[in-house]
Amino acid sequence: MANNITSSNTDLTQLRPTIAKEMDGEFVRCPIDEFLKAYLPFAPDEAETKHFVRTLLQDIPSASTVSGGQQIRSGAKPKRSILLGDEELYQLRHYPKLDIKRSTHGSEIVAYQAWVDIAQAIGNIQHPQDTRKRNQYTYRNMPSKRIAADIQGSNNKIDAAFIRTCELFEPLRTTDIAVVIEQKLSTADNRKNALQAVSANVQIMNDDIRRMFTFGITIESDEVTLWYHSRSHSAASERFSFIQNPKLLIKVLTAFLFATDEELGYDPMVTREKDGLYTFKIPDPVLTDHFQRFRTVETLSEYRSNNITGRMARVYQVTKLDDNGEAIGGPLVLKDVWLDNSAKTEREIQNAIFDDIERFWQTPTKIEELRQLQEEHKQLVKDKGYRQYFLAIVLDHSGTTTTHYPAAAVIEKGILLELDLKEASPTTGTGVKSTFSGSRSRNENTHPVESRDFTVPVAPRTFGIKKHYRVVFQEVCKTVGTLGTLGEVVNVLHQALTPLQLLLCAGWVHRDISSGNIMAYRSDLDNIQEPWQVKLADLEYAKKFPPPNDYEASADPKTGTPYFMPLEVMLKRYLNSTDMKEDMQADRQRVSAVQEARAARARATAVSKLGSSRIVVHNFQHDLESLWWILLWTVTCRIKSGAAYGKPIFVNQMEPTKERYDCFMAYSLLGELEKCIAPPKSEDDIGLAASIEGLRRVMKMDYAQRIGNAKLFKAKYFAQIHKDFADSFMAMQTTASEWSSTPLIIHSAKNADGALSVTPGRMKRERSEENIADPRQVEGEGKSQSKLAKMDDSAEGKSQE
Repeated sequence: MANNITSSNTDLTQLRPTIAKEMDGEFVRCPIDEFLKAYLPFAPDEAETKHFVRTLLQDIPSASTVSGGQQIRSGAKPKRSILLGDEELYQLRHYPKLDIKRSTHGSEIVAYQAWVDIAQAIGNIQHPQDTRKRNQYTYRNMPSKRIAADIQGSNNKIDAAFIRTCELFEPLRTTDIAVVIEQKLSTADNRKNALQAVSANVQIMNDDIRRMFTFGITIESDEVTLWYHSRSHSAASERFSFIQNPKLLIKVLTAFLFATDEELGYDPMVTREKDGLYTFKIPDPVLTDHFQRFRTVETLSEYRSNNITGRMARVYQVTKLDDNGEAIGGPLVLKDVWLDNSAKTEREIQNAIFDDIERFWQTPTKIEELRQLQEEHKQLVKDKGYRQYFLAIVLDHSGTTTTHYPAAAVIEKGILLELDLKEASPTTGTGVKSTFSGSRSRNENTHPVESRDFTVPVAPRTFGIKKHYRVVFQEVCKTVGTLGTLGEVVNVLHQALTPLQLLLCAGWVHRDISSGNIMAYRSDLDNIQEPWQVKLADLEYAKKFPPPNDYEASADPKTGTPYFMPLEVMLKRYLNSTDMKEDMQADRQRVSAVQEARAARARATAVSKLGSSRIVVHNFQHDLESLWWILLWTVTCRIKSGAAYGKPIFVNQMEPTKERYDCFMAYSLLGELEKCIAPPKSEDDIGLAASIEGLRRVMKMDYAQRIGNAKLFKAKYFAQIHKDFADSFMAMQTTASEWSSTPLIIHSAKNADGALSVTPGRMKRERSEENIADPRQVEGEGKSQSKLAKMDDSAEGKSQE
């Protein structure tokens, strides 16, 4: 596949401690019998198991074949049986002693070589059920065999695996591995062994588009643990001795050798072609048992995550295929993602938003503050022109769902972490938000979260079921983070105010505004004569505002984009007058001490009514603030390569850095901004930098006044800030000729000598010592973007006017 692959210099093996931290809370521990029933491809019953035991007690004939007639072994003498004993009491011939030690076996290669013979013997037996056929996967030892992948930095090695039949000299690829196996002679190495197996499965789930879930086996001495990984959770079985319980080993190997591809986690709706491209099948919404097929052309957005659990959004440019496999029509965009099972799909949310937009414009509003917007967009809604601000959906489908963990399983932490690591601050995975840029890169870098002094509350996990969702969009776009000039960015952000105004009137908040989902579209992306049309993408987090009174926050984490996340959401509390610096308040009208005391008491009362544990509800101003952060990032990080001011502000972590907090709460940013963009030539003009500063100040004041006057949940109190944004962007245009052609950095990297450079396509970036991400690289624009937990909303104290 023609990928724009952007990778980190950090190898996956170096990231194993980070993987352990990120996945520490994703596991359940499961009794072995329950694991077999809940997770294995199938659990052989007693009759099936006796059939295999009976045959394994017999010597192996001189010529053995698998189904299809492929000869495995030939020779004059029969091979000794795998099992010793009888059908009721038996043991493995190769393992007469109850444990495995380095003193007796020397190495893992010697100790576990017999597993090859055991698996081969089981695979050569015809399954008693005609419907169960021997699959194409074989057990193979490959000590320290490196796994090849498209993603640079993927340097995992494994000891053994069930792999697709291939030649020994061929490289081992993620797409060939059905089950990862790691081996150690000492039980003291159980965590190390587990982490190696999990790390390999992280690589497989990142790299192989077809995988819905994966398996692993770890062996320490004679103790075996089974592993299962899906997008909703991971599971580890209780350990068992394969020497003392050979029956259980036979069941496990039988399940993997006679499983279908789908039972092994391969999506039957996706085919990997010989050229490395993929073909997706999506059920036709009209014709029963008919599928529409789409072939990938290039990857627009894909990322390397350190955590298997999650959305794993992937976006591809595709072409539709006819019944003969020939491409028809123009380029399209296919988004592949895992959603919470209860979550509405992109189409459902978009339809609900459209319905609410049209409903608002059906009759004159009684909300005086929204009348101007209603009048301004009246014709746009009447002509259905408002739909041009959103991506057109061609086709979508909700497919398979993840399995829920069994009742006997227990959520367990510390499976991968050593004790000294468990106390360390959690880190977050990296990932590019699902966006549809015409020149998107796959993200393979990782940035740990910078440690902070305050505690983040963690909701109990439920490991809710997820569903596989695919949606095809009509338009191939560029993200605002990949536009080449400052003028283009400001123009597209200005246009984005219109769909946000429509959402305000309709009573919806987007909740994830970022540089990756504000899109720029034109029919020919390379035609500079054609103007850009903004598209507001990624509606999956959009919600009604305020949420209903019976709304309950999800216990499973959502994702968000920390670079552009509103400060209140990051702080998990509302800003109020105590956050305002005294110098900010110095220009207020003088009032008496009694009046100040009365105002202070009123504000304290309003804040107390919110409750100390209350989670911030994402509101209309938060969407605008995210837009403001995009503009600030563009000016402070994409104009000059140094990004000295912006670097500590735009960091991959949920908690705001001191620099980010101070940036928003400062008395003035104008001096810093004008170091990046020159002041206007005429003193009569406001200029771009002052407009950005003015928006920050009114946002800050509105936050404090809105909470002090209990105006948090009424749409009419957000009309003025929308007007401020519209007026400010209009004011920016008066000096546009002075700055609109300013070129912007799209991809940046460090050369081998450490010097900063700009590379137009691919980039590599070192992880900084301070764990601060390069702020010029975000949301797939050549950077590793952390997707962190988005705060869920609470429903207290809300009313709509």
